[in-house]
Amino acid sequence: MDIEKKRTIFFGTILALAIFGAVVFFFWGNIINRGTIKITGDAPFEVEVYGLSKENCATSPCSIKTKSGYKDLVFRKDGFRAIITSSTIKLWRTVEIPLAFDIIPQVEETDAIPDPQQKNKFDLIMDRGNNMQKLVNKSNISGTADAMAYFPKPITEFKIIGGKNSALILDLNSLNNPAYIVNFETQKREELDQKGLADMEEGSWSNDGKYLLFSKSDSANLWLLNATTKNVTQLQLSTGINQVSWSYSDNLVFVSEQAYSSVRENEINLLNTKTESGLTFGIYKAASDKYERIGNFSEILSLPDEFIATGNGNTIYFKSDEKNFKIILRKI
Repeated sequence: MDIEKKRTIFFGTILALAIFGAVVFFFWGNIINRGTIKITGDAPFEVEVYGLSKENCATSPCSIKTKSGYKDLVFRKDGFRAIITSSTIKLWRTVEIPLAFDIIPQVEETDAIPDPQQKNKFDLIMDRGNNMQKLVNKSNISGTADAMAYFPKPITEFKIIGGKNSALILDLNSLNNPAYIVNFETQKREELDQKGLADMEEGSWSNDGKYLLFSKSDSANLWLLNATTKNVTQLQLSTGINQVSWSYSDNLVFVSEQAYSSVRENEINLLNTKTESGLTFGIYKAASDKYERIGNFSEILSLPDEFIATGNGNTIYFKSDEKNFKIILRKI
């Protein structure tokens, strides 16, 4: 076989392999390497596999196929807020995603707003029966002083920030002494280092008792204590130009005079500057450490005097310029 024929065969083989590889790559990328997302929600809605494709779902459930792997997903519906989530799509498998869209918030005047929830008052008193100090709820309508936790070593100077399910007790005698978190349901107390809690002023527990929001005399920001991990985190929320209220679970509703930058869709980062474009209503999700924008409303010109989020997260009530308002956040 002469050299020219060998060269022809060689290059022909290379070309055939290249074409075969391209065909395999095409089929793998566009047909074989696929998984399915099955979405259940109030149709119609749009599904975007971020950076890849968009699909319109006229009925529910709606199934779409996409490349396998970790995917960012955006769900949109006219008149409702977009939903952003992520999911790992496995090869030839189906992942199911249920949707619950939030309506685009609306603000309207209302005749009255609910009364603020009264805070319980707690104290440490001596139990003469066992010569130990005990934590009691002084607001107990029964008038009893049942112990919620015992302390063998008396704390002579203390600060107590109590909520519905938990209380934090600071030992003001020394920062080297531990602080305590008391779980009312289990009546157990846990120690934690209180150096990160120094100069604490006021605080408010989340409804589930997992987080404590508080201010510090030496800081211009609000802070968050995670009762599970014992971590203390500085939040983006500044003091003095925000109103906050815990909603259901661990969601902190806020209204702020701070400027913000957009991350994507409704997710924002609050900046350390005051905005000139009006108030921003939002939700801080403690579990994921993310800030979501609810909206800006031209009707509201000044920071509310009273600010109350309902426990189920459906409505925000507030008072501004002697008028009562509510913002509807109801889910479907």
